[in-house]
Amino acid sequence: MKIALVVPPLDRGHLYKEWDLSGVDSVSPPMGLLFLAGMIREHSGIPTIHDAYARRMTLEQTIKEVLGTDPDVIGVTCMTPSYPGAKMFIQQIKKISPKIPVVLGGPHITALGEEVMEDITELDFGVLREGEITIVELLEKISNNGDLSKVDGILYRSGAGIVRTKERAFIDNLDVLPFPAWDLLPSLTEHYRMSIIGTKGSRATTLLTSRGCPGRCAFCDVGGVGRRIRGFSAEYVLKMIEILINDYGINDFLVYDDNFLSLKSRAKQICEEIIRKRWNIHWSCEARVDMVDPETLTLMKKAGCWQIEYGIESGSQKMLDLMRKKITLEQVEKALRWTKEAGIETRGNFIFGFPGETKETLEETIRFALKIDLDYFQQTFMTPYPGSAVYSEIEKYGSFDRNIEKMNNLTVNFIPAGLTAEELKYYSSEAFRKFYFRPRIIFHHLGKLRTYEDIQRLFIAFTAFLKTIIKMAFLKKQS
Repeated sequence: MKIALVVPPLDRGHLYKEWDLSGVDSVSPPMGLLFLAGMIREHSGIPTIHDAYARRMTLEQTIKEVLGTDPDVIGVTCMTPSYPGAKMFIQQIKKISPKIPVVLGGPHITALGEEVMEDITELDFGVLREGEITIVELLEKISNNGDLSKVDGILYRSGAGIVRTKERAFIDNLDVLPFPAWDLLPSLTEHYRMSIIGTKGSRATTLLTSRGCPGRCAFCDVGGVGRRIRGFSAEYVLKMIEILINDYGINDFLVYDDNFLSLKSRAKQICEEIIRKRWNIHWSCEARVDMVDPETLTLMKKAGCWQIEYGIESGSQKMLDLMRKKITLEQVEKALRWTKEAGIETRGNFIFGFPGETKETLEETIRFALKIDLDYFQQTFMTPYPGSAVYSEIEKYGSFDRNIEKMNNLTVNFIPAGLTAEELKYYSSEAFRKFYFRPRIIFHHLGKLRTYEDIQRLFIAFTAFLKTIIKMAFLKKQS
């Protein structure tokens, strides 16, 4: 069977209209579809990948390209922010080719299930949670007109109703999955641009080495991957790196795991092998502040790790406790100090506007961000995503705009009681301005400039940053 796998079109300018992301917005390869395509191909299917978002394709262009492959089945992936685009694509393609079965997978339908099926009446199937094994079984049933009830982890229509089959268990041994089908993408470096502050150059891509997150943060939805951490073996990860180096010329990796150090012994094994093989690569990752130690950090530095992104979230212990982060401000300071001592740069993520936030906690967070040893400050607004612990009762704590087009972390769609949207934007602008307009930070980043590409990347990032700060300040003044 031929199956077209689609990342639907999405208007970035509309999605992030309050932010100037021209030239700096990152676009990552669709890792979920790459693993799906590899699995389908291994089981004799013929997959194609159509990433309309990365290639900035219109709805019409996407439909024309997809139907041009004469697919037997169309599979669409979407997260919550891309749901409107996915819905429009499915509805339009069904008008043109109503007999082609359409499957929707990803975090949004995993969280909302039947609600999505009822909303998109043209949709034939929903794939819940991990899809690699599910899609192979589903394609086999579609091909042979088999019993759909025997396929775990799907939604389908039967008569006038929607049927949910038995929940599919998560994949224990991830090494059974074929390597991602990078060859089905038009180019890893032409259409995909990694974060300017998370990479050292343009020959960069993402790397996923594990699934699951043991954390219980109230703002996060892990329903699609589960709380139990499962990792590809060190051998599998090293082979992925080797393929990307040799076949695609990649030398810079963003490890997209929720927490690379959840499997610390495996992480050490990977680092030791990178050192032994003398690979000249750079990489960054995410980690929890309560899972690092000086010995591991030193080893990671030797293996090419140059930056670690920590989910700090707040400089108020009260807010951290409300978020269920299970960390302390003291742990944050200690982890950052150890990281800098190992020679690794630090990036901190913060969330403004979680339920219970006040002007005082926001000011406390800004003071903390200025105090700690941080190289990069990142801040987003609280977005109550479907599937997160706070989603179902979020209206108890403030005003929530359920317009899906505003669920993107950079738009204020939840306002805690006692605050206004304008105040959240003001504190955001103040945090960025106070953090980055300091001599220490300015000279630190100027001191890293080595090549023309370094200068160009910094100029693009600074220009977009400055435009956004000015715009946010203007919005505050208008209010």
